[in-house]
Amino acid sequence: MNVTSAPTRALLIVALLCAASFVLFWTHSQLSVADTNPLAILRAEAEKGDAQAQSKLADAYFLGGPGLAKNEAESVKWLRKAAAQNLANAQLNLGNCYWNGQGVEKNAAEAMKWYRKAAEQNEPQAQYNLGVGYRDGQGLPQDEGQKVKWYRRAAAQNYADAQYNLGVCYANGQGVAKDAREAVKWYRKAAEQNHPAAQSNLGVCYHDGQGVPTNCVEAVEWFRRAAEQNYPQAQCNLGESYVRGQGVATDEVEGVKWLRKAAEQDLAAAQFKLGLCLASGRGVARDYVEAYAWNRLAARSVESATRLLDDLAKAMSPEQIAAGYKRTKELRAEIEAKLKSDVKP
Repeated sequence: MNVTSAPTRALLIVALLCAASFVLFWTHSQLSVADTNPLAILRAEAEKGDAQAQSKLADAYFLGGPGLAKNEAESVKWLRKAAAQNLANAQLNLGNCYWNGQGVEKNAAEAMKWYRKAAEQNEPQAQYNLGVGYRDGQGLPQDEGQKVKWYRRAAAQNYADAQYNLGVCYANGQGVAKDAREAVKWYRKAAEQNHPAAQSNLGVCYHDGQGVPTNCVEAVEWFRRAAEQNYPQAQCNLGESYVRGQGVATDEVEGVKWLRKAAEQDLAAAQFKLGLCLASGRGVARDYVEAYAWNRLAARSVESATRLLDDLAKAMSPEQIAAGYKRTKELRAEIEAKLKSDVKP
């Protein structure tokens, strides 16, 4: 069973913690629809020192629009004024600017400084970002205890990313004693907010009986919810469930469909399993060339794929192997193009 992350026995649940990134989305204040001349009124209030108006004016400059050209440096100027008045939302957004290098040079330490100011005012996204800074040693020294502290504070405010990461900490004993039941508790809180990584990991817990009784039917339901959000680890797990008939009626065609979706998102485990199906004709017509190509992609991180390549090569002609190399290049280009197109601006 492919899991979200993996240095433990069933390839358990840590890689996404390592790969998780800051939630650095700009948070927008809304101009009052009652204003008859919003921009002029807003600027006047901002120049008088009103912190909320300064933050809104910063939003306006950050986004740009009719009557106001986008200007990230000017946005930072007004954010700084509002942040200096201890407005948490402005402190968070100023931290985001330093983290992303928007309107200022990138500076992780300065980003963490402003995240801390907002976090101490109980701003959950800033608390989460501060926890990730302690986790990765970006702008702060690595400190697992501090990481867990700030995740917990954000998680207590129902911030799904923090709940998920806190679950990972409990699953792997990072900054807290290892506790599978506590991990499930936090995964569930995030999963019920439709967090796909948490849904996938909760499915793994049900599949493997970690922190909950084994229940493959329940596992499939959580895999499906995450897979339908295009989450590749869950797509791989759902595909494998269909191929093996675990928690759902065996349907190899349906299994291959989900394995392919994950493989096309460059998940090596799914590429290997899709290659196995292609090599054996399970759920799809047998195709050694296609199987060879997918396993060449998977072999960069899946040891079993290298062994399968050796077995395939013994059954293939030199022409087929050459075609497999060519197809590997085509698949790599297709995957890179797809991943690039899926990146949100």
